[in-house]
Amino acid sequence: MTTNMTAFKKMGNMLSLIFSGYDEARVFRSSFIRLVIYTMLFIIGYRINLVFDNVPDGRIFDGYCMAALFCGLSVLSGFMNNMICIGGCLTMLIFIAIKLAVSMGIGIIALPICVSMNLYRLTINGIVIVKVAKEKSIL
Repeated sequence: MTTNMTAFKKMGNMLSLIFSGYDEARVFRSSFIRLVIYTMLFIIGYRINLVFDNVPDGRIFDGYCMAALFCGLSVLSGFMNNMICIGGCLTMLIFIAIKLAVSMGIGIIALPICVSMNLYRLTINGIVIVKVAKEKSIL
């Protein structure tokens, strides 16, 4: 085998380990994606600066609220994911407005907890993936 084929084989083994169906890889992937989404939403909220324009630290709070809204929606959808609201369009709009307000309140409290849990899962499962990769002599 040539050196290029060996490099591609090692790279394929590593990618199959990371993107496989293992529980560690799945948790690693989901934690990494959530952290990237929180970071992107924070940057978008920081750059747009919609709500707190004249407040000294308003940009930071805008970014935090943007990330907290997503965190609150993901936490709240675990409780009321498939809730059926019977009524017209006005009823649905009121339901969505209430759900967004409640998810903002939950997200402001839950965002540091979610970020720390995702960082913990990322490090623990990353260590497991690196151990398995070293045992298979991929790295």
